Amino acid sequence: MVFDTLAFMKKLLTQARKLYEADKYPEALPIARRVLAIDQKNKEALFYTAHCLYRAGQLRRSLQYWKQLEKIAPDEGNLNLNLGACYDDLGMPKLAIKHFKRELALNPVSGKALYNLANLYHRAHKYKLALPYFQRCHALKHSVDAIVCKLAWCYFKTGRPDDEQALYEEYLQSNPNDTWALNNLGSHLMDQGEYHRALLRFRKAARLDPADKMVARNIRKTERLIKQAKMSSTDTGVSSKSDCRAEIG
Repeated sequence: MVFDTLAFMKKLLTQARKLYEADKYPEALPIARRVLAIDQKNKEALFYTAHCLYRAGQLRRSLQYWKQLEKIAPDEGNLNLNLGACYDDLGMPKLAIKHFKRELALNPVSGKALYNLANLYHRAHKYKLALPYFQRCHALKHSVDAIVCKLAWCYFKTGRPDDEQALYEEYLQSNPNDTWALNNLGSHLMDQGEYHRALLRFRKAARLDPADKMVARNIRKTERLIKQAKMSSTDTGVSSKSDCRAEIG
């Protein structure tokens, strides 16, 4: 009888696993629950049930199963990552941060944990705290397109213009037609007084997106500064730094 029960449970787990791996969460959920009806501490079934409920938007019910799994197997792979995601979606950032950090303690190269931690701090305008997590995420090449704007903003807000400029230049190597990076790189070159180099970036951005009004304004400002620079060769007056700043996106 025990053997028959175990064999039946193994069969159910196999079915649940196949459905779960095929992203068929509504179909996997009831089968995983049948396993839990036989064995309440089955780790695999708890994981499937918790994640399927999360995908269904039933966050508090999902959290109950994650907590059960945490009691049984606190070092289970991705457990803290999923707990953090659940707490984040429930609007509990402190608990989310705690669990994402636990995930990193177990797996220091977890791109998802780094990404989520960085985003939590970024949303709270804690740019100095967000920065190292975005940097580590970027070094792992995890979600580069999703984080590059936020990483650049963190550099800007923490007063690291050289790192910000280097980020734009690196990003443009693989995305040479990205108007956001072209415009922002141009603004940095303008700040350094490299008006002709800045104008090249702005004009390329304008060719790629003629409707971008910010780029158009930056072109006009750069052209004006170039004229002023020519006039300054016979004039002792200089422009203030605020006069030279372009608009960044």
